[in-house]
Amino acid sequence: MTDQASALRQMVQNIKKSRSRQPGDGARVVCITSGKGGVGKTNITVNLALSLQKKGLRVLVVDADFGLANVDVMMGVTPPFDLSHVISREKELQEVIFEGPGGVKIVSGGSGVYELLNLTSSQLSESVEKLLTLEDIADVIIFDTGAGVSSNILKLIEASNEVIVVTTPEPTAIMDAYALIKTVRASGSESNLRLIVNKAENVTEAHNTMNKFIGVVRLYLQTEIEELGFVLTDTVVSKSVRMQRPFVLSFPKSMAAKNIDDITWKFMNLEPEQSSKIGLKGFLSNLLRQ
Repeated sequence: MTDQASALRQMVQNIKKSRSRQPGDGARVVCITSGKGGVGKTNITVNLALSLQKKGLRVLVVDADFGLANVDVMMGVTPPFDLSHVISREKELQEVIFEGPGGVKIVSGGSGVYELLNLTSSQLSESVEKLLTLEDIADVIIFDTGAGVSSNILKLIEASNEVIVVTTPEPTAIMDAYALIKTVRASGSESNLRLIVNKAENVTEAHNTMNKFIGVVRLYLQTEIEELGFVLTDTVVSKSVRMQRPFVLSFPKSMAAKNIDDITWKFMNLEPEQSSKIGLKGFLSNLLRQ
Protein backbone atom coordinates (compact mmCIF):
# COMPACT_ATOMS: atom_id res chain seq x y z
CA MET A 1 0.00 0.00 0.00
CA THR A 2 2.90 2.35 0.81
CA ASP A 3 4.49 1.76 -2.60
CA GLN A 4 1.15 2.35 -4.31
CA ALA A 5 0.58 5.58 -2.39
CA SER A 6 4.05 6.83 -3.29
CA ALA A 7 3.46 5.97 -6.93
CA LEU A 8 0.18 7.89 -6.93
CA ARG A 9 1.70 10.97 -5.33
CA GLN A 10 4.46 11.02 -7.95
CA MET A 11 1.90 10.46 -10.68
CA VAL A 12 -0.21 13.37 -9.46
CA GLN A 13 2.84 15.62 -9.42
CA ASN A 14 3.84 14.65 -12.96
CA ILE A 15 0.35 15.19 -14.36
CA LYS A 16 0.01 18.50 -12.59
CA LYS A 17 3.36 19.77 -13.91
CA SER A 18 2.17 19.14 -17.45
CA ARG A 19 -0.72 21.54 -17.01
CA SER A 20 -0.74 25.25 -17.61
CA ARG A 21 -2.14 26.29 -14.23
CA GLN A 22 0.00 28.57 -12.11
CA PRO A 23 0.80 27.63 -8.48
CA GLY A 24 -2.18 28.28 -6.24
CA ASP A 25 -4.69 28.22 -9.08
CA GLY A 26 -6.07 24.81 -8.14
CA ALA A 27 -9.66 24.30 -7.07
CA ARG A 28 -10.48 24.88 -3.43
CA VAL A 29 -11.25 21.46 -1.92
CA VAL A 30 -13.54 21.54 1.12
CA CYS A 31 -14.88 18.75 3.32
CA ILE A 32 -18.20 19.40 5.10
CA THR A 33 -18.83 17.08 8.01
CA SER A 34 -20.55 16.73 11.40
CA GLY A 35 -20.21 14.78 14.62
CA LYS A 36 -23.69 13.29 14.37
CA GLY A 37 -26.57 12.95 11.96
CA GLY A 38 -29.62 15.19 11.94
CA VAL A 39 -27.80 18.52 12.23
CA GLY A 40 -28.58 19.57 8.65
CA LYS A 41 -25.11 19.05 7.20
CA THR A 42 -26.24 18.10 3.70
CA ASN A 43 -28.77 20.94 3.62
CA ILE A 44 -25.94 23.35 4.45
CA THR A 45 -23.77 21.75 1.76
CA VAL A 46 -26.39 22.03 -0.97
CA ASN A 47 -27.40 25.61 -0.22
CA LEU A 48 -23.82 26.81 0.26
CA ALA A 49 -22.89 25.25 -3.08
CA LEU A 50 -25.78 27.02 -4.82
CA SER A 51 -24.96 30.32 -3.14
CA LEU A 52 -21.32 30.09 -4.26
CA GLN A 53 -22.46 29.24 -7.78
CA LYS A 54 -24.80 32.25 -7.83
CA LYS A 55 -21.82 34.46 -7.00
CA GLY A 56 -19.93 33.30 -10.06
CA LEU A 57 -17.88 30.38 -8.75
CA ARG A 58 -18.05 27.01 -10.47
CA VAL A 59 -18.99 24.43 -7.82
CA LEU A 60 -18.82 20.65 -7.83
CA VAL A 61 -20.35 18.62 -4.98
CA VAL A 62 -19.10 15.08 -4.41
CA ASP A 63 -21.66 13.20 -2.33
CA ALA A 64 -19.42 11.04 -0.16
CA ASP A 65 -22.04 10.05 2.41
CA PHE A 66 -21.75 6.40 1.45
CA GLY A 67 -24.95 4.42 1.90
CA LEU A 68 -26.99 7.49 2.88
CA ALA A 69 -26.26 9.82 -0.04
CA ASN A 70 -29.01 12.41 -0.35
CA VAL A 71 -27.55 15.46 -2.08
CA ASP A 72 -29.42 14.38 -5.19
CA VAL A 73 -32.67 14.01 -3.25
CA MET A 74 -32.44 17.51 -1.80
CA MET A 75 -31.71 18.91 -5.25
CA GLY A 76 -34.49 16.94 -6.89
CA VAL A 77 -32.22 15.13 -9.34
CA THR A 78 -31.22 11.49 -9.86
CA PRO A 79 -27.63 10.91 -10.98
CA PRO A 80 -27.67 7.40 -12.52
CA PHE A 81 -23.95 6.75 -12.07
CA ASP A 82 -21.19 7.41 -9.53
CA LEU A 83 -17.41 7.60 -9.32
CA SER A 84 -17.08 3.83 -9.02
CA HIS A 85 -18.38 3.50 -12.60
CA VAL A 86 -15.44 5.62 -13.76
CA ILE A 87 -12.90 3.56 -11.86
CA SER A 88 -14.37 0.33 -13.25
CA ARG A 89 -14.20 1.93 -16.74
CA GLU A 90 -17.93 1.48 -17.27
CA LYS A 91 -18.34 5.23 -17.74
CA GLU A 92 -16.24 8.26 -18.57
CA LEU A 93 -15.87 10.93 -15.90
CA GLN A 94 -18.00 13.42 -17.81
CA GLU A 95 -20.82 10.87 -17.87
CA VAL A 96 -21.10 10.74 -14.07
CA ILE A 97 -21.05 14.51 -13.58
CA PHE A 98 -24.66 15.57 -13.27
CA GLU A 99 -25.72 19.21 -13.47
CA GLY A 100 -28.22 20.13 -10.80
CA PRO A 101 -30.25 23.27 -10.09
CA GLY A 102 -28.45 26.57 -10.50
CA GLY A 103 -25.66 24.98 -12.50
CA VAL A 104 -24.05 23.18 -9.55
CA LYS A 105 -22.40 19.97 -10.68
CA ILE A 106 -22.84 16.75 -8.71
CA VAL A 107 -20.84 13.54 -8.54
CA SER A 108 -22.14 10.68 -6.47
CA GLY A 109 -19.01 9.25 -4.86
CA GLY A 110 -20.42 5.81 -4.15
CA SER A 111 -17.46 3.77 -2.93
CA GLY A 112 -15.28 5.24 -5.67
CA VAL A 113 -13.08 7.46 -3.51
CA TYR A 114 -11.88 4.50 -1.48
CA GLU A 115 -11.61 2.14 -4.41
CA LEU A 116 -8.64 4.31 -5.43
CA LEU A 117 -6.69 2.61 -2.66
CA ASN A 118 -6.97 -0.80 -4.29
CA LEU A 119 -6.19 -0.07 -7.93
CA THR A 120 -3.31 -1.38 -10.01
CA SER A 121 -0.67 1.10 -11.19
CA SER A 122 -2.20 1.36 -14.66
CA GLN A 123 -5.68 1.89 -13.22
CA LEU A 124 -4.30 4.51 -10.83
CA SER A 125 -2.66 6.43 -13.64
CA GLU A 126 -5.84 6.50 -15.68
CA SER A 127 -8.15 7.30 -12.76
CA VAL A 128 -5.98 10.07 -11.29
CA GLU A 129 -5.60 11.79 -14.64
CA LYS A 130 -9.38 11.75 -15.06
CA LEU A 131 -10.00 13.04 -11.55
CA LEU A 132 -7.58 15.92 -11.97
CA THR A 133 -9.69 17.21 -14.85
CA LEU A 134 -12.33 18.08 -12.24
CA GLU A 135 -10.09 20.97 -11.24
CA ASP A 136 -10.63 22.42 -14.71
CA ILE A 137 -14.42 22.51 -14.33
CA ALA A 138 -14.73 23.74 -10.74
CA ASP A 139 -13.37 26.52 -8.57
CA VAL A 140 -14.68 24.86 -5.42
CA ILE A 141 -15.01 21.10 -4.88
CA ILE A 142 -17.11 20.19 -1.85
CA PHE A 143 -17.08 16.70 -0.33
CA ASP A 144 -20.25 16.06 1.68
CA THR A 145 -19.24 13.32 4.12
CA GLY A 146 -21.25 11.07 6.36
CA ALA A 147 -21.68 11.99 10.02
CA GLY A 148 -19.48 10.70 12.81
CA VAL A 149 -15.90 9.49 13.05
CA SER A 150 -15.70 6.32 10.96
CA SER A 151 -12.36 5.47 9.34
CA ASN A 152 -13.65 6.39 5.88
CA ILE A 153 -14.86 9.79 7.02
CA LEU A 154 -11.58 10.46 8.81
CA LYS A 155 -9.65 9.67 5.63
CA LEU A 156 -11.59 12.33 3.75
CA ILE A 157 -11.21 14.88 6.54
CA GLU A 158 -7.49 14.25 6.90
CA ALA A 159 -6.99 14.55 3.13
CA SER A 160 -8.76 17.93 3.01
CA ASN A 161 -6.94 21.10 3.90
CA GLU A 162 -10.21 22.87 4.72
CA VAL A 163 -12.93 21.29 6.85
CA ILE A 164 -16.31 22.79 7.75
CA VAL A 165 -17.88 21.27 10.87
CA VAL A 166 -21.65 21.66 11.20
CA THR A 167 -23.34 21.43 14.59
CA THR A 168 -26.49 22.66 16.33
CA PRO A 169 -26.88 24.20 19.82
CA GLU A 170 -28.12 20.84 21.16
CA PRO A 171 -25.73 19.40 23.80
CA THR A 172 -25.48 16.03 22.05
CA ALA A 173 -24.55 17.66 18.74
CA ILE A 174 -21.97 19.86 20.43
CA MET A 175 -20.40 16.92 22.27
CA ASP A 176 -20.23 14.86 19.09
CA ALA A 177 -18.70 17.76 17.15
CA TYR A 178 -16.09 18.14 19.90
CA ALA A 179 -15.35 14.40 19.78
CA LEU A 180 -14.94 14.62 16.00
CA ILE A 181 -12.42 17.46 16.24
CA LYS A 182 -10.56 15.68 19.04
CA THR A 183 -10.25 12.55 16.90
CA VAL A 184 -9.17 14.54 13.84
CA ARG A 185 -6.43 16.34 15.76
CA ALA A 186 -5.30 13.11 17.45
CA SER A 187 -4.77 11.62 13.99
CA GLY A 188 -2.21 14.32 13.25
CA SER A 189 -4.38 16.20 10.77
CA GLU A 190 -3.62 19.90 10.39
CA SER A 191 -6.76 20.72 8.40
CA ASN A 192 -8.06 24.26 8.73
CA LEU A 193 -11.29 23.99 10.72
CA ARG A 194 -14.38 26.17 10.22
CA LEU A 195 -17.59 26.11 12.28
CA ILE A 196 -21.22 26.54 11.23
CA VAL A 197 -23.99 26.46 13.83
CA ASN A 198 -27.28 25.34 12.33
CA LYS A 199 -30.84 25.48 13.70
CA ALA A 200 -30.15 28.20 16.28
CA GLU A 201 -33.32 29.77 17.70
CA ASN A 202 -31.92 33.31 17.53
CA VAL A 203 -28.75 35.28 16.92
CA THR A 204 -27.83 35.32 20.61
CA GLU A 205 -28.02 31.54 20.87
CA ALA A 206 -26.00 31.18 17.68
CA HIS A 207 -23.20 33.45 18.88
CA ASN A 208 -23.17 31.96 22.38
CA THR A 209 -22.90 28.45 20.94
CA MET A 210 -20.07 29.42 18.58
CA ASN A 211 -18.12 31.35 21.20
CA LYS A 212 -18.39 28.65 23.86
CA PHE A 213 -17.51 25.86 21.43
CA ILE A 214 -14.51 27.72 20.01
CA GLY A 215 -13.35 28.50 23.55
CA VAL A 216 -13.60 24.90 24.74
CA VAL A 217 -11.80 23.56 21.66
CA ARG A 218 -9.04 26.13 22.14
CA LEU A 219 -8.69 25.39 25.88
CA TYR A 220 -8.81 21.60 25.90
CA LEU A 221 -7.58 20.65 22.43
CA GLN A 222 -5.21 23.59 21.81
CA THR A 223 -6.91 23.90 18.44
CA GLU A 224 -8.31 26.87 16.60
CA ILE A 225 -11.62 26.58 14.76
CA GLU A 226 -12.81 29.63 12.85
CA GLU A 227 -16.37 30.91 13.10
CA LEU A 228 -17.89 30.74 9.62
CA GLY A 229 -21.47 31.62 10.51
CA PHE A 230 -24.88 30.30 11.50
CA VAL A 231 -28.32 29.45 10.10
CA LEU A 232 -31.32 30.25 12.26
CA THR A 233 -34.32 27.96 12.59
CA ASP A 234 -36.64 28.74 9.69
CA THR A 235 -39.81 26.95 8.58
CA VAL A 236 -38.79 27.32 4.93
CA VAL A 237 -35.99 24.80 5.46
CA SER A 238 -38.30 21.83 6.02
CA LYS A 239 -40.62 23.10 3.28
CA SER A 240 -37.76 23.19 0.78
CA VAL A 241 -36.72 19.64 1.71
CA ARG A 242 -40.24 18.40 1.00
CA MET A 243 -40.24 20.34 -2.27
CA GLN A 244 -36.81 18.92 -3.16
CA ARG A 245 -35.74 22.43 -4.07
CA PRO A 246 -33.06 24.11 -1.90
CA PHE A 247 -34.24 27.13 0.05
CA VAL A 248 -31.76 29.58 -1.52
CA LEU A 249 -33.71 28.95 -4.75
CA SER A 250 -37.23 28.35 -3.47
CA PHE A 251 -37.18 30.99 -0.71
CA PRO A 252 -34.35 33.39 -1.66
CA LYS A 253 -35.56 36.16 0.67
CA SER A 254 -35.92 33.94 3.73
CA MET A 255 -33.85 34.29 6.89
CA ALA A 256 -32.15 30.95 6.21
CA ALA A 257 -31.14 32.10 2.71
CA LYS A 258 -29.74 35.34 4.14
CA ASN A 259 -27.73 33.39 6.68
CA ILE A 260 -26.27 31.20 3.94
CA ASP A 261 -25.44 34.33 1.97
CA ASP A 262 -23.50 35.70 4.95
CA ILE A 263 -21.62 32.40 5.28
CA THR A 264 -20.86 32.42 1.57
CA TRP A 265 -19.31 35.88 1.65
CA LYS A 266 -17.14 34.98 4.63
CA PHE A 267 -16.06 31.76 2.95
CA MET A 268 -15.15 33.61 -0.24
CA ASN A 269 -13.31 36.40 1.58
CA LEU A 270 -10.91 34.16 3.47
CA GLU A 271 -7.39 35.22 2.58
CA PRO A 272 -5.44 32.74 0.41
CA GLU A 273 -2.89 32.21 3.16
CA GLN A 274 -5.73 31.30 5.50
CA SER A 275 -7.44 28.83 3.17
CA SER A 276 -4.05 27.42 2.03
CA LYS A 277 -5.50 25.84 -1.09
CA ILE A 278 -3.91 22.48 -1.85
CA GLY A 279 -6.13 21.78 -4.83
CA LEU A 280 -7.38 18.41 -5.98
CA LYS A 281 -3.79 17.33 -6.55
CA GLY A 282 -3.01 17.83 -2.87
CA PHE A 283 -6.25 16.21 -1.79
CA LEU A 284 -5.56 13.05 -3.78
CA SER A 285 -1.98 12.91 -2.57
CA ASN A 286 -3.13 13.25 1.04
CA LEU A 287 -5.85 10.64 0.60
CA LEU A 288 -3.36 8.06 -0.65
CA ARG A 289 -0.98 8.88 2.17
CA GLN A 290 -3.41 7.39 4.70
